[in-house]
Amino acid sequence: MSDTVNHHFIPQFYLRGFSDAAEKRKAQLFVFDQSTKKTFRTLVRNIGARRNFFRIEAEGFDPNHVEDGMAEIEGEIAPRLAEVIETRSFPSDDHFTSVMLLMGNVAVRNPRFRSMIEDLHIKMASGMMRAALKDKDQYEESIRQARKGGAPIRNDISYEDMKSFIERGEYNIAIDQTYLIGLELDAVPTVVEHLARRSWAFASAPAGSTFATCDDPVVLAWADGKDRGPYSPGFGLAGTIVMFPISPELALVGLFVKQTPNRAFRRDQVADMNTSMAKNASKQLYARDGEFELHTRMEPYTRGKDLAAALGRQAKAKGQ
Repeated sequence: MSDTVNHHFIPQFYLRGFSDAAEKRKAQLFVFDQSTKKTFRTLVRNIGARRNFFRIEAEGFDPNHVEDGMAEIEGEIAPRLAEVIETRSFPSDDHFTSVMLLMGNVAVRNPRFRSMIEDLHIKMASGMMRAALKDKDQYEESIRQARKGGAPIRNDISYEDMKSFIERGEYNIAIDQTYLIGLELDAVPTVVEHLARRSWAFASAPAGSTFATCDDPVVLAWADGKDRGPYSPGFGLAGTIVMFPISPELALVGLFVKQTPNRAFRRDQVADMNTSMAKNASKQLYARDGEFELHTRMEPYTRGKDLAAALGRQAKAKGQ
């Protein structure tokens, strides 16, 4: 049991791997915040987290049960990830499984995925309410059944009042966080299974280039780079690529076609992956320092520390 309230959806041990601090508890990273267009350095414990993000309300369980459980799992993954980075390989099946589990959790248990699932449930609930109100007899029967089941529904609201209220949209639908966390936990094994089916290569950055990461660092995209609309493909879909940086010098690339286990990336390939990280970020980019490179629409090979100024020039040019 713990009283932790700052829940990290990006594990601290993963983020510390991008810092060169001798004392990991004092590890700091360079941060670019997309919402403010500002850069700064901060301690790892201050980023990739939200207050009570994994807190549950379930009878018989401590509110931090999920958070504490994941902390135990991360304690097992951390040393294995360090060995994977050091050897640039998977020394054992346990090392491979640990990295797949890390990616699966990071890909699913994050604010973007939760928001997507929550929005889907809200749309479904709203549609069901509207469908129930299309017919008065059907609506009244549903109310009778709900009361029979113990639902405390008032009897001073008419069908006409309820229909008018729903049509005006003057309401909010709240989806229980514990329920959403349960859906996330259920989704992780499926994602891990699809990730494990891929052929994985270790991509090394050349001297003078470094990989950046972000607050949603498991990037899933079409392998041919073509845009197929606003929605990303599924993790089990052929023709896709998964990219995951694991240190400033090393990243994992997963495909459904056989590839060599080690690849030496060029400067442009590292910048391309960093650009993908920036596009996939919910809010923030993270790196060892501001020297990493990525591409903007107007200026290729923009350094992280210059990104805010480059985006400002881009916005100014667009407005002219």
